[in-house]
Amino acid sequence: MEQQETISLFKSLSVHKVLELVHLLEHYESDVFMEKKNTAANGKSVLGMMSVFTTIRIGDKIHMRVKGEDSDKVCSAVHSFLQDAGAEEVLGYWEEEGVETVEKAMTASLNHWSPDVRYVAKSYLKTTRH
Repeated sequence: MEQQETISLFKSLSVHKVLELVHLLEHYESDVFMEKKNTAANGKSVLGMMSVFTTIRIGDKIHMRVKGEDSDKVCSAVHSFLQDAGAEEVLGYWEEEGVETVEKAMTASLNHWSPDVRYVAKSYLKTTRH
């Protein structure tokens, strides 16, 4: 049996949480594949999962494809894991305000900053935009 689901996430997972998720998926027989934009990963591969889950931005969607006899259990386990992982951490400033709002505010105030602060802000904006 094969199942496909789309999961919306509001933040990335820590490296520790990605390792926990991979370890969880290793207990199932089903093949699990995760995809975000142009990046796809085997759910049982630490490096692949790191490339998908540690770079999530607000509103990113993860497409999950599960193929095997225990696919129902896998989907349920992943949803529970992600729900618990999100509930554990308190939202930081970036999540509360939304990255786009903060980026707009930073861009609008660039003219009022010293050259050093402006350089750091521009570097940040370049590295966080896709």
